[in-house]
Amino acid sequence: MNDERRRPRAWPRVTMKDVAREANVSDATVSRVLDGASTVSAEARSAVMEAVRRTGYIRNGAASQLAGSRSDVLGLLIRDVANPYYGLMHSELQRGVADRGLRLLTVSPTFTQDFHEEVIGLDHLLEQRVRGLLIATGTLPLERAAAFAAFVPMVVLGRPTDLGDVHSIAYDERANGHLAADEVLARGHRDVAVVATASEASFVENARSEAMIERLGAGGARPVPVPRDAQTPMSAVIAGIVALTREKRVTAAMFPSDGSLLAFLEAVQHSDLRVPDDLSVTGVDGVLPGISLLGLSTVRLPVEGISARGVEVMAAQLDGTGDDDPVREVLPATFLAGRTLVPVDRRATP
Repeated sequence: MNDERRRPRAWPRVTMKDVAREANVSDATVSRVLDGASTVSAEARSAVMEAVRRTGYIRNGAASQLAGSRSDVLGLLIRDVANPYYGLMHSELQRGVADRGLRLLTVSPTFTQDFHEEVIGLDHLLEQRVRGLLIATGTLPLERAAAFAAFVPMVVLGRPTDLGDVHSIAYDERANGHLAADEVLARGHRDVAVVATASEASFVENARSEAMIERLGAGGARPVPVPRDAQTPMSAVIAGIVALTREKRVTAAMFPSDGSLLAFLEAVQHSDLRVPDDLSVTGVDGVLPGISLLGLSTVRLPVEGISARGVEVMAAQLDGTGDDDPVREVLPATFLAGRTLVPVDRRATP
């Protein structure tokens, strides 16, 4: 096979007029078929779709939106949906948007990509002239997005903000960190390792871990920060916590996400380090399927409530019924006791 045949063919430059001519119908009929209108006959619909197949026509969505007075497409910039937290939020947002007769165009950089990829994703959504923008990511500098809030309604999900006309339905991550720390303190732990995430790695996890350290110190404990920045692999963090445990310098470890907590549990499952006998552990998120069976002790974030309220605020902005002032709301979390956090006096003795 020669090189030419290996190369994918370029999309043909076909217009709606070409499709109409091929199907022997009007341009308006082609537009109605592609819009999914029910007023088109079965024969015309079949002819148009066959013409689309033959010509390879793809409608220019951005141009269609510019030509019309309204768009039904909302943009969503969301962190890696392989993460169960973001996966659940994505599902909830899709359902809420569809229930209102709208559509969702999603860009989701992976966790291996830094905030520069999120900025590129933001630009891509704006270029599509989306009617509204939902932002659910812990690393995008919100100042970059806020510059466009005067042109497109914007709701940030999970992070508080006071920037311009940007709406936010958020968690109180400091309160979440305090909530987890209070549970650890209540069980008598005073020497506690805390995965201290840098802000450039995650604004959200940074706020949680700083709040954990603050609350532990205020409660008379001795927190031991285990730093993690964007370049530090989780394996190095895990090794640090294992060393602290073996040296009997800590009796508990706090993780700012369930993902990092699970990575730790997986890494030590075949070692002689036992959870919670040798080390109690806690996380934050609480959205994993079957989490009650896993028995994780974690802060459960109200993902469903954040998603539903975010779509509600966006819909109100689109139909003109929303408040003139930006909506700034915070939803509380709860703690799932689980089995990975036990009182110090219940730990096994050597």
